[in-house]
Amino acid sequence: MCLQKPMEIVGYGFRPTDEELVHSHLKPKLLDEELVHVMTDIDLCAVEPWEVPEMLAKSVIPFENSEWFFFSPVKLKYSNSERFKRTTKSGFWKPTGEPRDVRTEDTNTVIGTKKTLVFYIGRASKAVKSNWVIHEYHALNSIQSQNAFVLCRLKKKHGKTTEGGTAALISDEEESSRSVVSDNEHQATAEGVPSVS
Repeated sequence: MCLQKPMEIVGYGFRPTDEELVHSHLKPKLLDEELVHVMTDIDLCAVEPWEVPEMLAKSVIPFENSEWFFFSPVKLKYSNSERFKRTTKSGFWKPTGEPRDVRTEDTNTVIGTKKTLVFYIGRASKAVKSNWVIHEYHALNSIQSQNAFVLCRLKKKHGKTTEGGTAALISDEEESSRSVVSDNEHQATAEGVPSVS
């Protein structure tokens, strides 16, 4: 009888809840605890979203084809501001909707926040919304930390955004984040990546 590693078993995957992402992954990272980090660091401003899947292809975690997890260092737009820098060479990440609290299931205590961001290709006035979405997780008081990181859950929505626009996109994201088991209907590949003129 041959024993398989847990990550090689069919149906076994990485499907953390919002609470688990903040409590078991982000907080230990911020505290620089000696834990095995299964997520890598990727500077969100240094890469385009379509580059991330390939960067994480050989990750310890066999991510689903629909989403990828990583830590990103916090970069402030201005030294005297709390606004984050979220631009890349090809575009920018635009916050959408209001931040939502991340709470513990047992005591309902707020342990962090989750923000939804959509990637736009181009610059502000002529930018085109892409299908790339990030849920950005913040632990409480993490910006004051010397070791300031956010945890990112990157997704590529299948197909084009419909007439429902951003509101429909957020609604879809809220619905999917309530489920512990992620769906596999979204395929994320590098094909179809628009060129920037």
